[in-house]
Amino acid sequence: MNSEQLSAQIFDVNKYSHINYLHPNRMEWEKARSDKELDFLSKSLVGQDGQQDKAVAYLHKELAQLAEIEMHVASVMSRVLCELQQENTHLISNTGLFHSVSCFASEEVQHSNSFYQYVRHLSGKDIKLKQNYAKDRLALYEGNENPLVKLAVLCSTAYVGESIITVFERRMKVLDPMHKMFLTQLLHFHGLDEARHIEFDHFVFEHIIPSLTSSERKRMHEMINCQEELNTQLALTTQEVIKSEFDLDYTENNLAAKTQLDMTLRFREIIQSGEFIKNIDEHIDDDTADIVNGFSHSKKIHIFG
Repeated sequence: MNSEQLSAQIFDVNKYSHINYLHPNRMEWEKARSDKELDFLSKSLVGQDGQQDKAVAYLHKELAQLAEIEMHVASVMSRVLCELQQENTHLISNTGLFHSVSCFASEEVQHSNSFYQYVRHLSGKDIKLKQNYAKDRLALYEGNENPLVKLAVLCSTAYVGESIITVFERRMKVLDPMHKMFLTQLLHFHGLDEARHIEFDHFVFEHIIPSLTSSERKRMHEMINCQEELNTQLALTTQEVIKSEFDLDYTENNLAAKTQLDMTLRFREIIQSGEFIKNIDEHIDDDTADIVNGFSHSKKIHIFG
């Protein structure tokens, strides 16, 4: 494709983003914690009745951590947007890439805000992280690398978590097909944006990463490894804080926690191994597909129907 066709393709990812989107004001936050909702969370996440506290602690940890990561994504994308103005290659010319990165970044801010609101209304706790590694995570992108390398790193690492939450969204919809539960509604609206983010990621994998030089792709993988290490540190720190605040090991006998960790490690290996970054649905192995199917009733992640 020529530059105009590439620009048009990536521009059209956000054709309906002004109609289908998550905004915090869409949600009635006071309804996040009801007895019926808590019973649903216990069964759908922990996999047992009577485990409401464990389900709430698990959600607070995972979605508070996700709020941190999504704000990080927005921050780095804003930086990349500024740096892209110095370039004029066929991928950057015209308006498509700038438009899509701008939409992606702005939606990540709203996602972060939404999950920040949700965990506090759900748990009744306003838990702060004294060490969220924000400066370390941002410092990774302060070098002189091609801004497209930075964009590729960001999408390649975010894609793992985006794939995980898509599996969870599908599970909630299977267990709550009428979307009566608050978490199902929240993940549905989040998923409207996430579908576009996934489409953007796939564009990066198919068009931007192959355009990089071999040395740039090597640097991309070095930065991916650093980003994943920082994400792991954030996860471990958040986990310890939440266990302490709730005085509860929410991971023990927790179906969602166990499945999430298993899928995360598997997805990361599938997506990030090799010189190029892979579409998860095109490269998922049978064992991983069986795990996904057992949890969400589908062997596919970003392919519906």
